[in-house]
Parts: sequence; structure tokens; C-alpha cells
Amino acid sequence: MREIEMAVDLPGGGGVTGTLVLPDGDGPHPAVLLLWAGRVDRDGNRRAGALGLGPAVAGGLAARGIASYRYDRTGTTDARWRAMGFYDHREVASAALASLAARPEVRGVGLLGHSEGALHALGLAARTEVDALVLLSCPARSGKRVFLDSARHWTPADLPRRSRLLLRVLRRTAQEQITREVAHAEAGDPRVDRLLREFVHHDPCADLAAVRVPVLALTGEKDITVDPDDLAVIADLVAGEVSVRRVPDLTHLLRLDPGVPSREDFRRQLAEPVDPGVVAEVTGWLAQRLVERVR
Repeated sequence: MREIEMAVDLPGGGGVTGTLVLPDGDGPHPAVLLLWAGRVDRDGNRRAGALGLGPAVAGGLAARGIASYRYDRTGTTDARWRAMGFYDHREVASAALASLAARPEVRGVGLLGHSEGALHALGLAARTEVDALVLLSCPARSGKRVFLDSARHWTPADLPRRSRLLLRVLRRTAQEQITREVAHAEAGDPRVDRLLREFVHHDPCADLAAVRVPVLALTGEKDITVDPDDLAVIADLVAGEVSVRRVPDLTHLLRLDPGVPSREDFRRQLAEPVDPGVVAEVTGWLAQRLVERVR
């Protein structure tokens, strides 16, 4: 396979850069835009740890004759992050999708997203012509409910240092602090990052009902960030072809863990590779729906 540094210009100015991976052989090739969650680079990595989704998924796709593009999210390394809203990130993804589809090496595009990235992939698939959609750990409830429902798994160690100090002074639990922060975000408090202020109001159900392309939704049985029960909602709302998979022992980080799921275990999980079974299933499903379209 070949890797090419690819820049995407944004309508409002500026741009993002990322990696275009082309499989071996003559093109054109089907391609997939890869979208991750949070303040991460093109590989899904952040300062707190390396998720490593980019190389794993891109390599699996290339082995099946599928190109891919992944990019560093806007503001990953600078102050622009606080100014970026949830829907701003979707607009960036939309520009990346258009640039990928316009490449001469590409014919036919799909979308794959993880967590917040899955919500952006879903939003694009509901509004843009694509050929397939993969949703990894995708919620089917409002952002507010995602935060509040997952709060029971949070500990003070999961919060920023300033918040941890505040908890000690005010004698609050992590759950109480998250509930307060969600309330501030919902009220539009400018002290809260714009992404969170918009995300708590976002509900993906309308997008799920609008999608008309084949969908694979996969969530781990041990995902404590996104409730795997949301898979049933996805299956019910998507009108066209939809496959849902609740994977035993799979966590939100797409690693297998036979133990009791805990956020305190996330750092150890990051030392393990992305589950190759998930990569094989996802890339195989995409190959069935994309490769034949370019022949």
C-alpha cells in the first residue's frame, strides 16, 4: 500500500491534513473516510494515550483493496479546539469527504466513525450520497443522556486536574461534578467548551431514520461510554439494510477485556492492540459493499 500526505481546504479558510492510504494495484479504488472522537490526531491518538485506530483500520482496508483517508482534527494541538463546535467538526468531515470523493484514484466512498466520529459519519450519511456506513460505539440517544448515563462509571481520576482539586474542596463525587457540567453546557455557559455545549443537545435519532445506505453498527458488550442497548434503537430506526453486532468482552476502546469494565482500566487497555476480529469484520463488511461497485 501507499501513503500520501493529503491536505483538505475548508470553506471558511484554513484546512486539515491527513493520510490518504491507497491499496496496491491499479485504481480507481473504493475509499472510506475514517472519523474519530475527541481531541485526537489522524490515528485516534491524544496526549493521554494512543488509541491507534487509524493504522489498524486503514491497513485492514488496504489489504482488501479499499483506500482510506484520516486527518488530524482541527485544534488538536492548539487553542482553536475550544472555539470549535460539534457541528463545525461535521463541516470539516464534510469537506474531507468531498475531497476524498474527488480524487482521481477513488471511485465510490463509504464512512466509518467511532463514538463522536460515528455521529459525524451518521450525520453525513443522512445528508450526502455515500455507499456504506460503519458505526462503531455509536449512541442512539442525546448527548446529554450519553454523559449522564455513563457518569456512574467515572472516578475523580477521569477528570481534569483542576476539577479533581475542586471535588476535594467541595466534597463532590465525580458523578455530581459531571451532572453540574452537563447542566452548565445545556444552559449555554460560555465557560464550557462549545463542542460540549452543542453535543448535549444533539440527538442522532433523526439522522438514523434518514439514512438509506447499508449500515453496520457494532458496539462492545463492555462499552461503558456508549450503552450497547442502543444497538436495538439503531436497528429499529434505520429503514434500509442494517446489521447490528454486540461483541462480547469488547470495550469502548475496541479492545477485548474479560474482566469487569472500568474506566480505571483504560490506560492498560491502550497497551493492547485494537481487536483484530473487529477490524476483520468491519473491513470485510465494507469490502462486500464497496469493492464490487468499482468493477
